[in-house]
Amino acid sequence: MRIKPGLLIILACSSIFLFFFSSCLKNNEEPVTVYSMNDYVGQWKGTFPATSIDDPSTSEMKMSLIPYANNTVLAGYLKTPDGILILDNAMFFGGIFSFTIRNSHFYDPGCQAWNASGSAYLMHINNIGLSYGGTFCDAKPVDVNGTMTRSSTYSDSTVFLTMAAPGHMLTYQQQMSDTTLFEFYMEFLKDLGNGVWRMKSGFGGMAVTTYLYVTPVEWGYLPTQDSLPGNKITAYRIDAKNGIRYVTVVSPGDTIISTIASLGENVTVPAGTFRCIKIVQEYKLLAGGGTDDTREIWLSNNFGIVKMQRYQNDSLVTTQVLKEKNF
Repeated sequence: MRIKPGLLIILACSSIFLFFFSSCLKNNEEPVTVYSMNDYVGQWKGTFPATSIDDPSTSEMKMSLIPYANNTVLAGYLKTPDGILILDNAMFFGGIFSFTIRNSHFYDPGCQAWNASGSAYLMHINNIGLSYGGTFCDAKPVDVNGTMTRSSTYSDSTVFLTMAAPGHMLTYQQQMSDTTLFEFYMEFLKDLGNGVWRMKSGFGGMAVTTYLYVTPVEWGYLPTQDSLPGNKITAYRIDAKNGIRYVTVVSPGDTIISTIASLGENVTVPAGTFRCIKIVQEYKLLAGGGTDDTREIWLSNNFGIVKMQRYQNDSLVTTQVLKEKNF
């Protein structure tokens, strides 16, 4: 087949245009990559200096980030030799992840001046720049800078509280001191944001709407269904250690004290055997004519409450165990 002269001219001109167009692209700078929030999700590690001014040593630090609230918010922690630091009030803007660091020693008088924050930015999909500092314990200002490399694209689900997801259902068996036995269920319906979950609870064909406060780093109750997260009764945070106490003033004269009694107990219930955190809660709801009772709660990071025992005047009145789950 012969190509007509006019077509040859068109092809030649097209080739010249493509040559100059491609040359212009090569002479321009490469486009800047703007990373999204999900690019930060996963596990990271790096070597950083100690957080003490007088300590010249270095050690490996790990960071894990996970999305929640319909993938609109990042939650996470920094794991240091001294323990876990929760990254709080996280914001993502212009490709930069900024956060405050929650006081993990709020019960310590020497840590009342705590005021720490930081930021992270992706230099490459597998390299992150991290900078944080401020006032930690003993009012000593510290600044830490370094880089981390990605060790996994998945978050550390063994640490995060991961039981909250739409459709997750937990069925419990509860036995009263008079041997009365009944079952009830709790189903996660919708994440309303800021950690508030709409729940459906029911037994015997009846169901009511309730609310819980659950994020990847914190778990607790909401005293009333219209409560804000700031009014929650915190039961457990992933930075908890043995002996840590959470004091919640429900109303004047009414107090709930939650104490972390153990971080690793194996508990066997009809739904299986679970590794649990044991929490002891003292209910001192006396202002409204209530009673003073105690509850022992065994909580699993991945499945919520596994077992609970309620005592009044040192007598066991209720035992609740996880019968089955659908996840």
